[in-house]
Amino acid sequence: MRPSPGHPDRVVAVPRVPAWLVARLVREPHREFLLGDLEEQFTRAAAQDGPARARHRYWRQAVRCIGAARSLRPVPSGGRPSPARRLDMSRVFDDIRTGLRSIRRSPGYSAVSILTLALAIGANTLLFSIANPLVVRPLPLKDSGTLGWILMAHPERQVTRGRVSVPDFMEWRASLHSFSALAGYGVRQATLLGHGDATRVVVAHATADLPEVWGLTPIVGRAFQPGEDAPGQPAVGLLSHRYWQAAFQGDPAVAGQTYFLDGRPVTVVGVMPASIELGTLSLIDVWVPLTLDASAPRDDRWVLPTGRLAPGATVASADAEFQTLFAAQQRDHPDLLDGWTARVTTTQAAIAAENTWVILTLLGIVVTFVLLIACANLANLVMARLVARRQELDVRVALGATRWEVVRPWLVEGLLLSVCGGAGGVAIAYGGLRVINAVAFEPFLRALAIDGYVLAFAAGISVATPLLFALWPAVSAGRAVTSAALHGARIGGTRGAAIRRNLLVGAQVALALALLVVSGLAVQSMLFIRNSNLGYDPSPLLTWGVSLPADRYADDAARARYVADTVRALSALPDVRGAALASALPVFDADAPRPISGTRHDGDTEAERPWASWFAVSSGFFDTIGIPLLTGRTFTEADRAGGLPVAVLGRLAAERYFDDVGSAIGARIVIHDSALGAREATVIGVVGDTRDNQLLHTSPQVYVPLAQWPVPALAGIVRADDPSSAATGVRTTLRRLDDAVAVSNLQPMTQTISQALSSNAILNGLFLSFAGLALVLATAGLFGVISYSVGQRRREIGIRLALGASPRMVGRMVVSEGLRVTLAGVAAGLVIAMALASLSASVLFGVSPRDPLTFGGVTAIVIIVALAASWSPALRAMRVDPARALRAE
Repeated sequence: MRPSPGHPDRVVAVPRVPAWLVARLVREPHREFLLGDLEEQFTRAAAQDGPARARHRYWRQAVRCIGAARSLRPVPSGGRPSPARRLDMSRVFDDIRTGLRSIRRSPGYSAVSILTLALAIGANTLLFSIANPLVVRPLPLKDSGTLGWILMAHPERQVTRGRVSVPDFMEWRASLHSFSALAGYGVRQATLLGHGDATRVVVAHATADLPEVWGLTPIVGRAFQPGEDAPGQPAVGLLSHRYWQAAFQGDPAVAGQTYFLDGRPVTVVGVMPASIELGTLSLIDVWVPLTLDASAPRDDRWVLPTGRLAPGATVASADAEFQTLFAAQQRDHPDLLDGWTARVTTTQAAIAAENTWVILTLLGIVVTFVLLIACANLANLVMARLVARRQELDVRVALGATRWEVVRPWLVEGLLLSVCGGAGGVAIAYGGLRVINAVAFEPFLRALAIDGYVLAFAAGISVATPLLFALWPAVSAGRAVTSAALHGARIGGTRGAAIRRNLLVGAQVALALALLVVSGLAVQSMLFIRNSNLGYDPSPLLTWGVSLPADRYADDAARARYVADTVRALSALPDVRGAALASALPVFDADAPRPISGTRHDGDTEAERPWASWFAVSSGFFDTIGIPLLTGRTFTEADRAGGLPVAVLGRLAAERYFDDVGSAIGARIVIHDSALGAREATVIGVVGDTRDNQLLHTSPQVYVPLAQWPVPALAGIVRADDPSSAATGVRTTLRRLDDAVAVSNLQPMTQTISQALSSNAILNGLFLSFAGLALVLATAGLFGVISYSVGQRRREIGIRLALGASPRMVGRMVVSEGLRVTLAGVAAGLVIAMALASLSASVLFGVSPRDPLTFGGVTAIVIIVALAASWSPALRAMRVDPARALRAE
């Protein structure tokens, strides 16, 4: 029994934890301190809340304090309780069991934490899965760090990753001492016969030593042998793993079989490993030896040199030697090499374009920001839970616990949550990859998968994440004991804790705004590309590709006859309103640049000589595809072989080389072709321009009659009211004309556009998804912090209302507090966004990195969302009952 403080005439019965229970559960050095503190807490609580509520609080606190005291180690007699410094695995297992119980007892907190971590870790794992083949996973090439690649560039022609001619390659191979072996390959298309229907395949012509230089071992059969690339040798070939699986169902008996490539018999000797299918190599179907011919044209650049560096040589030293050799070649062939640059580069730079690394860097920054926002959210949650359990933690510190003993259970609990979130993140990444595999057109993206490297990354980030969201709050909680907490006072957290929470929320807002700005710029760039005026309407067009077999169409007359017969037969179909053939499809096929002369602005060297993207087209091509005629006339059936050589220019070529459209008509120009030589032609018309094959620019263009310039590789175009329905009739007609001609990619042009833009759509989808996730997490963090602040300031709000403050004033106070944090985050976010926008400038098209509409729109969205997040806690604060709030205290 003890007199009640403030009421000496009132005596209350002090509860007491049974001595036998304390003796059994609590070690000797802590018993007296524990029981005395509980008794003192009870007497103070009885004075404030009455004996009944004080007893309830006493027993609840007794359970917590006994648990805190039990976690401490025994100490030498006469000393202060302190834990053992040595790591005890039994304690770790106790912490794990305690953490699992805490997770089970707080299902709401645990579910929110696991979901937040799963989304953040999943985003990082998904990006890592995309970058893994290019950055982390060992490249399939043996000792790729000792490989050098030679790339050419011509800025005026927008060529950044150009190839070299066969004579140049042969000179470099003989002269460069920095390479112990210099191999090369080039890609062209051909028709494969002998296995079902005629098939158009992508053929890589490679020097016989390329598999050895790259360290490749075929999974079936053998590689090329020395001398098999010499002239006159029987043709052999290697199938790519992808094509082997798709066309031959992985039959190992394919080795030794003979098929026909453009009418030439080729014996399959092996199958390339799947690991080599990386980047543009994933598009190759068949590998054949490259026969080197020193008399080949020097301006026919289609070979990519790659070689093994000599012992002691580096990429830098090889480039220095190569620059000397290339400068000498430029002096010997100024008419061919002026304006061109070349360099020796690394494997990483050769297999992926510069834009690829910029995009991966931006995405890496984005997912890192998402993870930081998620960790900031969870750190605020952890700090709120620590404040709620502050008394228990202070008792543990007072009984001798070190900061590590206070921190360890929270860190273990965070690790358990993070591991669960990591498992969920792997599942989310797997689902994201399945979506990418399904919608992607490029084989590289369709082959992305979860492997050991990805799982190791997910495990590593799951272990490291608790250090970001659990360690810092827990360490701050393990400071010296506060007397107010030991005496049962309600602790709402210090002003420093509130500042830390606001800083975390401001950082979330800043990072989310920066991500939204970058995503907004990326989406605008994507929309600019998608909505660009191609120069014609693609919706009524059906397209396909054909390769004329060299044995059946060996001369120009046979090719011209096939073109005429095909156009005539397709035009007769009932649902077709026009048909044409061309050497390439404007916008979507690779441009074929040709030097031209005879203009008003001819230069003395190739660098100054006018050039244009070259297309050989049949009569009726411009009407079929929908390119408008500006002046003059287009080709007719009279423009055949043996007739007057003619040409049609695009608007840009006419204005750039003849000053205006009208002046070009009647001009006699010379078109320089590597295979056919220089040919003179009279300009008979000027038509509208089309985009180039990157959909980003317009280049000078020149068109010639296909009858006068027959080529074996062709693109077909049909105009129809319903291109999809017309496909059946077109395919049947083409097979009837010649079933030995391979037809590929017969589809509406709108589908071709979607395929060409699929990678951009995927990347923009990733940017938008990550930025949206960041905004949701930041909004949730702001809402949580303001709600928590309202709960902690309930007594203050009650006093304000009791003293005459209106509910509207209280609501305005809460909203303004959230708005201050938001505006501070917005200011910091704009600075970060400007830095990221500058980094992304090279991959943006049609939009400025400082686009005010994007910055202003995103800022408005963030502020509106922040106000919405603040409004619900403000309403709760406005509805506080002053009497109940004061009575609860």
